Amino acid sequence: MKKSLLILFAIITTITLNTQAEDFSAIYNGKTIYYNITSSTYPRTVEVTFRGASSSTFPNAYSGAVSIPDSVLYSGNYYNVTSIGASAFSGCSGLTSITIGNSVTSIGVSAFSGCSGLTSITIPNSVTSIGNNAFKSCTGLTSITIPNSVTSIGSRAFEGCTSLTSITIPNSVTSIGDRAFYNCSGLTSITIPNSVTSIGNSAFSYCSGLTSITIPNSVISIGESAFSYCSGLTSITIPNSVTSIGSSAFYNTPYYNNKPDGLVYINNVLYKYKGTMPANTSINVLSGTISISDYAFSNCTGLTSITIGNSVTSIGNSAFWNCYGLTSITIGNSVTSIGNSAFWNCNGLTSITIPNSVTSIGSGAFDGCSGLTSITIGNSVTSIGEYAFGNCSGLTSITIPNSVNSIGYDAFKNCTSLDTMYFNAFYCNSIGDATRTAFDGCYNFRTLVIGDSVQNVPSKAFFNCSSLTSIISRATNPPIVQGNSYYGVSKTIPFYTPCNSIPSYQSALYWSDFTNYVGIRTPQFINTSICDGSIYTDYGANIDSAGVYTLVNGCDSVILNLSIKPTFQTDYYDTICKGQNYNNYGFSFVADTSGQYRRSLQAVNGCDSIIVLNLFVNPALAIPTDLNVQVTANYIEFTWQSNGSSYAIYRNDSLIANVTQPIYLDYNVVNGQSYCYKVKAIKGDCESEFSNIVCKSFLGLSDISSNTIQTKIYPNPTNNKSKLEFEGLTTEADVLVYDMVGRVIQKHRINQGNKVLDIDLSGYAKGVYSVRIINDRINQTKKLIVQ
Repeated sequence: MKKSLLILFAIITTITLNTQAEDFSAIYNGKTIYYNITSSTYPRTVEVTFRGASSSTFPNAYSGAVSIPDSVLYSGNYYNVTSIGASAFSGCSGLTSITIGNSVTSIGVSAFSGCSGLTSITIPNSVTSIGNNAFKSCTGLTSITIPNSVTSIGSRAFEGCTSLTSITIPNSVTSIGDRAFYNCSGLTSITIPNSVTSIGNSAFSYCSGLTSITIPNSVISIGESAFSYCSGLTSITIPNSVTSIGSSAFYNTPYYNNKPDGLVYINNVLYKYKGTMPANTSINVLSGTISISDYAFSNCTGLTSITIGNSVTSIGNSAFWNCYGLTSITIGNSVTSIGNSAFWNCNGLTSITIPNSVTSIGSGAFDGCSGLTSITIGNSVTSIGEYAFGNCSGLTSITIPNSVNSIGYDAFKNCTSLDTMYFNAFYCNSIGDATRTAFDGCYNFRTLVIGDSVQNVPSKAFFNCSSLTSIISRATNPPIVQGNSYYGVSKTIPFYTPCNSIPSYQSALYWSDFTNYVGIRTPQFINTSICDGSIYTDYGANIDSAGVYTLVNGCDSVILNLSIKPTFQTDYYDTICKGQNYNNYGFSFVADTSGQYRRSLQAVNGCDSIIVLNLFVNPALAIPTDLNVQVTANYIEFTWQSNGSSYAIYRNDSLIANVTQPIYLDYNVVNGQSYCYKVKAIKGDCESEFSNIVCKSFLGLSDISSNTIQTKIYPNPTNNKSKLEFEGLTTEADVLVYDMVGRVIQKHRINQGNKVLDIDLSGYAKGVYSVRIINDRINQTKKLIVQ
């Protein structure tokens, strides 16, 4: 069997035994494949190679469609095909397609380089690496699928594959080599997976069809010129994970006058940009940035806005040089210096705020910013360089803070619209130099304002500023001035200075040359108030009504906003009985007469608050007199004299009843016990003093009874009416009806012929009532319930 297999193999294989580079060749699917043995021991391995001594010895040794087997039989042994060797198919322009077996793990250097006719290739999942130049200049290759097994893409692997339109890089790839997709001009999109940590130099350079790309958070380095000349790239996202970006990483146009690359650190990443930026571009230099270096965005005419994060510490020389499309910029609060010519000729800028962190403004920093109309300089700037604001023809006013100690020559040269200069510089050592002033050419410079902390005006500071029409000095003490500091300035123009300081200026060296001093009465703005009825007299005023007043008293000038605080009055009304002690609303007195009582308090607003008490004093009630207590056979009678509306009857100092008449019938006494009675009159809330006291001891009525008659009352309980029926009544008798507190509410007389008496309690409250039958022999009581 072995012998027949060997004979069959000899028929279908051709063995090359000469000195050529390949170890042997074999035919597979009608195509001769050339191999080099890479391992002669088990497991035996080979790589696919070119024919002859070099890849150019037999050009187009491979053509058409080629398939590479998983294994090949040679000299009785099977060899696994594990790699495609270096330059194996290099220059085979007639190769149209290739299928690689599943045993291949690597594609070698320049393996398919120059295979311009290759349109498609299938790379199996066994391949782990794609070597340098592997598919370089495969100009006919339109698409390729890289399997998940590949971990690296070598340098120039797909360089010059101009027909390649898209490629998907699997999650297994960790690095993209230098120039890997260089000049893939047809590439319109690419997905970089989260596994990639580095993008090599010029990896996507000249990919002019690429419009956007997202770099994942796994990438920590982007090589030099990685995306240079990607002229169609309008959007790119750089994650926080990136720690370095190489030179010209995003360079997309030729050098501008051979200037060096611009540098900017974004999120601690070195960002290089050179040349013209696409129009309508915005850059956000985020927190974490260290500096914007020299020429960082020089001549980026398409740049329209930029935001510089709070961690940026410096803006380099010419950083935004000639960015004339720039219309807005925000400078973070950590920038300490603005370099020379940093915003030179950014004539699209209209306003800028330099934060308090900045200490120096370089020479020519804003030179030529003709559109700049306003600028705010932070309070920490100590120096303003030469030409710093030169040719800012739209600038109308500027304030120099008191931190500035030097202003370079021609710093405001040709600021032809400059009308007002607010000069607050504290002991400014120099303004201009011996030959040139800082304000040369400021033909409309009309007003100079010297701040209150200025101590020195250097030589030629305002030399030949003949357009000045007024000077305002807020400095209380005349600053030191040189003889030529105001050379060419008219000495008759109005010179405004604090009112009290005019004598000092008139006697000071060189200041005395000015003849038209006008006192500044710095107005004090006073908001105050007085109480209604008071008069405001400060600063010589005599004002008693609200309003805004201008007060001038010597050098004092006051804008007075005077308001009137009301005096509050609160009225209370109350009633008391004459002779009682009144204690309410803060008052305490014995009330004798009706009237109006007042007391003053200090209100919350500082003015008086008046409390007015309108008090009505009821007249004193007469003390009940002539109290008399009489006992009859049937009841006890009380009588007295008084003018009250009602009366309170006390027995042994306990209130027993309130009545409206001076007669009360009482039956609840104990035989032989002494009782003392007194009465007081009541009218409204007033009470009189007690009457005289009368004490009595008598036979209790409750002990008197007679059962010589029979009585019954029905219905009982009742809703309104009941009948009292008699049996055995031989003489006349009184029938008294008592309420719950013992008051007689009805009295009836019956004679011996009566048998029935109607008792009507309609309109009376529900409760228990007493019905009493009395004569000289009878004293009988019945209970009647009304429900």
